[in-house]
Amino acid sequence: MIGAPNALENTVLGLQAGVTSIGNVSHYFTYEYPGIELERERTVNSLVAFALMGKIPGTIIHSNLDDGYGNQMHDLANLVGWAMIERYLVEGLLGACMTFSYGNLFSDPVSRIVFNMAMDAGNTKGVPGTMTFGNTIDYGLDLSRNYGALSSFSLADAVCQRHKPTGHAVSAVPVSEAQRIPTPDEIVDAHLCIDMMIEKSQLLEPYMNWSAIEARRDVLVACGSVFFERVMNGLDDLGVDTRHAGEVFACLKSIGAAQLEEKFGVGRREKTALRGRVPVCPTDIVRTLQQRQTRIFSGMDASQQLTGMNVIVGSTDIHDYGKEMIKTLFLRTGAHVFDLGTYITAQEVVDNVIETECSVVAISTYNGIALSFGRELMRQLQEAGCHPFCIFGGLLNENRNGGLLAEDVSEELRTLGINCDNDMEKIVPAILRHFSKESGDAH
Repeated sequence: MIGAPNALENTVLGLQAGVTSIGNVSHYFTYEYPGIELERERTVNSLVAFALMGKIPGTIIHSNLDDGYGNQMHDLANLVGWAMIERYLVEGLLGACMTFSYGNLFSDPVSRIVFNMAMDAGNTKGVPGTMTFGNTIDYGLDLSRNYGALSSFSLADAVCQRHKPTGHAVSAVPVSEAQRIPTPDEIVDAHLCIDMMIEKSQLLEPYMNWSAIEARRDVLVACGSVFFERVMNGLDDLGVDTRHAGEVFACLKSIGAAQLEEKFGVGRREKTALRGRVPVCPTDIVRTLQQRQTRIFSGMDASQQLTGMNVIVGSTDIHDYGKEMIKTLFLRTGAHVFDLGTYITAQEVVDNVIETECSVVAISTYNGIALSFGRELMRQLQEAGCHPFCIFGGLLNENRNGGLLAEDVSEELRTLGINCDNDMEKIVPAILRHFSKESGDAH
């Protein structure tokens, strides 16, 4: 896979096998490999692989934005600008052809269409798309509602392709995705559902308000261009050679999505807003988070405060929105929050618990390692003589004993002494009860 430490070898093998579309550029910026310290080699490998594909006609470099900074940015306008940056690096500096996929984090059907058209506006080479991924943020435990989400996003994607064909395949997400690894039959069922949506899309396409959609597209493209220019100018001010792909790639990865939005974002500055800016067009997941936060905070007991308490938050993988919600909750209740970011290790957590004397550790995890991470974390904490109150949230499952499907591991985590309520409204009361009990036991 391009973007990995062995990007060049992967690309050569893929090309030899007849593959013409290879990704994923976004992984370079966000995916990490614990225990492997080969950042320079990884960068060089990736750039050579990009340049190699630029020499082979008919090949396409693919970037799933939702696997990269698209997963971390709060404003779609900035994300459009980020895509312009990736395209500038891969096409402008390295001579390859590039396309983008997206969709995992897009709940609003119309936003999916608008974003696709914004991406196409910058596609001066006419490179065909790879796929639009399914919306996963609306999926939950209710399979009936999940079928509704599946129908909603696939119909929008099909309508978009009928109106302005970009070559993106409409990709299915099985309705059991939020619970476990789907079975083959469930994958087939999802595709059959999408087939019906594609068939019906021809009836809806003529009645869409395309003028309104194009107006929204134009706003994203204009604001994205501003973000692009701000980032390029900022790099230039830092002394980065913006014509040197390696320097730009490495520097942008070092800066990270959060700082890019904070420093160069196009949203209006406001201290109380996430990252200090009001998004021009908030991502669907940020909009959902804002709505959930408003509901939760409005119902909170004002007397339940964590004033002065030191708290660590972090995510075991790329998914950081759960972490951001918990972080905001802790800040609102007066805690001092130490954010370790994404792809954290148990050792990092322990080191920071010791350094900051944190009494609470809140971990978000979605990539099927909840139990193994929990065991390692609790083992290392015990060896270090640290006893913070540990909270895990997200998708608490893991594939155990060589089984085909991941299983819920909440009970095993509770046995380890980890709180697994997985409910934001219960977190602060649970922390207060824990330390109240500890105080009572001490007396």
